[in-house]
Amino acid sequence: MPGGLIQLTGFGAQNVFLNGNPSMTYFTKMYKRHTNFAMEHFHLPPTNVTDTNLPITGTKTFRFKVPRYADLLHDCYLCVDIPDIWSPLAVIDPTNNIAKEFQYQWIRNLGYNMIQQASVTLNGTPIATMTGEWMKIASYLKHDATKRAILDKMVGNTPDMYDPGNKSGLFNQYPNAINVDGVNAPAPSIAGRQLNIPLPFWFCEEIGQSLPLVSLVQSEVEIQITFNNIYSLFTIMNLNYNQPQDPSYLTRIVGNPSDPFRGLQNFLSYPDTQGNPTNQSLQNWNFNPYIEANYIFLTDTERAHVAAYEKSFLITQVRYVRHDKHYGYNDVPIPMYNLCTRIVSLFQREDRILLNDWDNYTNWDTIYCPPVNPSTLPSNVFSPLPPVQFYSSGIQLSNNMIAQDILQEGTVVLDGAERLNTKNVNFFRLIQNYKFSKGDTTMLPGINLYSFALDPNTITQPSGTMNGSMFNRTNVQYTLLVPPTVTSTIDASGNIVPISSPAPVCIIKGTEFNSVPTLVPAGATSVPVNAAGQATGPPLLQAGQTLTIIPPSSQFNLQYGAYSSMIYIESYNFLKVTNGQGNLVFST
Repeated sequence: MPGGLIQLTGFGAQNVFLNGNPSMTYFTKMYKRHTNFAMEHFHLPPTNVTDTNLPITGTKTFRFKVPRYADLLHDCYLCVDIPDIWSPLAVIDPTNNIAKEFQYQWIRNLGYNMIQQASVTLNGTPIATMTGEWMKIASYLKHDATKRAILDKMVGNTPDMYDPGNKSGLFNQYPNAINVDGVNAPAPSIAGRQLNIPLPFWFCEEIGQSLPLVSLVQSEVEIQITFNNIYSLFTIMNLNYNQPQDPSYLTRIVGNPSDPFRGLQNFLSYPDTQGNPTNQSLQNWNFNPYIEANYIFLTDTERAHVAAYEKSFLITQVRYVRHDKHYGYNDVPIPMYNLCTRIVSLFQREDRILLNDWDNYTNWDTIYCPPVNPSTLPSNVFSPLPPVQFYSSGIQLSNNMIAQDILQEGTVVLDGAERLNTKNVNFFRLIQNYKFSKGDTTMLPGINLYSFALDPNTITQPSGTMNGSMFNRTNVQYTLLVPPTVTSTIDASGNIVPISSPAPVCIIKGTEFNSVPTLVPAGATSVPVNAAGQATGPPLLQAGQTLTIIPPSSQFNLQYGAYSSMIYIESYNFLKVTNGQGNLVFST
């Protein structure tokens, strides 16, 4: 008897739990017939626009009207053109023939970070609005490594864009654009391309949530995109060689349209043999924005059915609040309304923001590189050992310099009551992301999550919410690192001047956030005694009623200012489509 038949004859009481009265088989495949449909992508240009350049300063908003080319609107992609970049050598000292590299680099996640805000409106009323930063964060929460690899190419988050000197096997070898013979133009340092940024509105994510244009005959649908300015999107090396030499010489800085040495005109045309741009008047480019929109055509029967009946769509809305100059303990209100699914908090050093380091949500200068400097030791440092090369881990640094996480601990407070006990950063950054994120958030360190839903990434089936509208006040309490202090500075004469920190003072607990905290009188915490040295009563203030703080001072400098926080709250709402119009069910 074949072994397979021997197995089948061994059917006992245990098998009944899995094989008794079966309701399915693995050996018959069934499918469901579906209604017929067709898909086609259409090009949606911006309306009433003659200048399609990115702004030099400030922001610029483009509006894309959504025509009724078909019955439903599904996935949409913002498409923009990025130019060729020629990064030349700069002659900074002609006398001594000294030239240095500009090393132009785009920022990481260029496509997302160039968007300040994106909105969908019906008859001018915003239905859903999100920042480019939230679009970026949501992609890391949702997409796995396979999808991430494709998405990185779509949004320009590839080494040849943000680190050309280490692309495709190169190691610190920046491809400078050098015109050798004056005849043949050099190849670009960074090749131009088109970016295709997915817009994660509710109707773009799930096919069943597609926007029913056939039912919105009384509503004008529009997508609005607000772009950040050009100079927030790239960095170059500081080549200010002249005396007095800039302290940031040969470090990364942002461009400056008013500085001819740091302007974009140095990189938009290939250089001549002297390293000067061949077209110095070129200070911008046509980035040709449009939306690639996927329309769905229905049959006459299904179109009539969709148009005839009232329908409600579950949608997501995102609110956010920003706070600057935070460190240590903070207690801030957040806008929690309606059915909230998750809270995502981000923290950044203020000096990273000034350097266009938008993706750095860590306490480190470089997002993936801790501030340690291993060094080699002489081979004979330990004379009894064989003469081999050793490496040192470097000197020990304080926690506020070596720590990667800016957040230390936090909690959510509802009308004065803690929603959860105070948790350390590992709970929000690791445990919550492990349980409730489908994406690899370690690829963008610093995403701190708290989820009320079992699966906050899926919109078709709610899996848990908290009704934020039932509470009068919702706060987030969190403790951040305190940045290291600057112990010295350089005066106008170039001399090193020490900076002394103000002396600690004792204050009454509970007044630490007042504009003028209440100082503890001298002797208030001491036990009063008589002439014989005997205690005559309790102290004026007991232990635990005071705090020791370091007051701020004009001489008390933090190394990089403080931290900025951005707290996002995602919640559900319903779009009700009836009588040719769409309206939100919950107030926003």
